[in-house]
Amino acid sequence: MTSNRTEARKPPKNSLGQSNGGIVQRIIQLLKLYADLQVFTVSKHVALWLTQQRGSLLEVGCGDQPYRSLVPASCTYVGIDQTDASTHFDMVEDSDIIRYTGEQFPCADGAFDALFHTEVMEHVFHYQNFLSECRRVLKPDGQMMFTVPFQARYHFIPYDYFRYTPSSIEMLLTEAGFSEIVITPRGTDITIAAYKVLGVFFRWAYGNWRGKLLFLLTAPLTFLMLVIAHLSLITKSGSTDDCLGYSVTARCTPV
Repeated sequence: MTSNRTEARKPPKNSLGQSNGGIVQRIIQLLKLYADLQVFTVSKHVALWLTQQRGSLLEVGCGDQPYRSLVPASCTYVGIDQTDASTHFDMVEDSDIIRYTGEQFPCADGAFDALFHTEVMEHVFHYQNFLSECRRVLKPDGQMMFTVPFQARYHFIPYDYFRYTPSSIEMLLTEAGFSEIVITPRGTDITIAAYKVLGVFFRWAYGNWRGKLLFLLTAPLTFLMLVIAHLSLITKSGSTDDCLGYSVTARCTPV
């Protein structure tokens, strides 16, 4: 099933994208990040994990590398992505990453101290091979961190295949040779309630002039929903059984 909707087929660029403008552009970028609840929560969890990393670091499915600016100076960063990612996921053609074809990462066995991938696994149909490759390129006792969405719209259509529960994540990682698995929900059902309302408003913003007019008329409600969502994140109010997604850390199980 496909969609001709712009916001479904080609979502906005990651709101952490670098801004080359002045103070106004930076303020706009911060507002976009504040409104993008998925990226906002992912970036917080990724930034915290990255502060603990040293040595060689691989980002798998890195796209335009919006999280590279968060990588500490103590890490040697390598980013990889598939050659068709520019077409399927609206990547910049000349980004300085390693492109590869097929399902094997272009990396030697045990080459990295740690790796991470953000909102990638839902787009990987052969997920078991993907996790096996993550395990292969990590050093013994190497660490992996990743995020996946749970309550997220159908996006980058038709290359959006799965939504993972904590039970499936734990089983898949254990089978792939990982242990010390920690799964952290991002947001609560209150966050989700606001997020779904915001999804309608933002869809109007991408629509015709009538939709854009509705978006402008409901701007105060949009602001209120954003405040509610962020308050729920700060106070951790509500149930985490219904959340934006999950952030996961795991370590290679010693052979």
